[in-house]
Amino acid sequence: MAKITERIRGVAVSPIDGLSTMVYILRCEGGLILIDVGFTPLCIANIEAELHDMCEKWDSIKLILITHAHGDHIENLQKVLELTDHPEVMLGTGDMEALKEQTGVETDMGLEQGDLIGACGGIEIISVPGHSAGNLTYYLREEKAMIVGDTIFGDDDGNLFTPPAKYSDDAEMAKREIRKLLDYDFDKLLLAHGKNILRNAKEEVEKLVNV
Repeated sequence: MAKITERIRGVAVSPIDGLSTMVYILRCEGGLILIDVGFTPLCIANIEAELHDMCEKWDSIKLILITHAHGDHIENLQKVLELTDHPEVMLGTGDMEALKEQTGVETDMGLEQGDLIGACGGIEIISVPGHSAGNLTYYLREEKAMIVGDTIFGDDDGNLFTPPAKYSDDAEMAKREIRKLLDYDFDKLLLAHGKNILRNAKEEVEKLVNV
């Protein structure tokens, strides 16, 4: 668990295939936003512990944003919905069907490139297909932070990688689409898998896409 900024908390899930995994909680006006829900009971326990540390409860979560519909990011969704008080669930339109098939949950809204969520100073939607059809990155304007899900992978030493082919629908597309992030002003890169970069993150992404 980690306090990244006054608005952003990171919560450890569990390793998968040797990669650490994180979900994020945003403290916004009007309630909390949970980004991804993880896939293990340990993640549920860790989210609950983080909420307690924030002096919040499950029903403080008003919105769940999913980066993409792969199991390690969505398997806890039904459990989280049982614990919370009917938060909205949103993810990329290209992954809506996959989410329903895997979790039984109907999406309240599908998100597209350029959509804006008016919370936490503005959360802009960046569509980065390839890893999955509806893969998203969430750009927090005022925080200058990218919450990238599996748009970019990392390791515990801070090295960045494009999404591995074995996890991706189209690994070459996933690699090309990362370049979209460079159209935005950001300093922090918050990963689902790997060590977060909290300074000069845009420069590191530029290196990655120019390899």
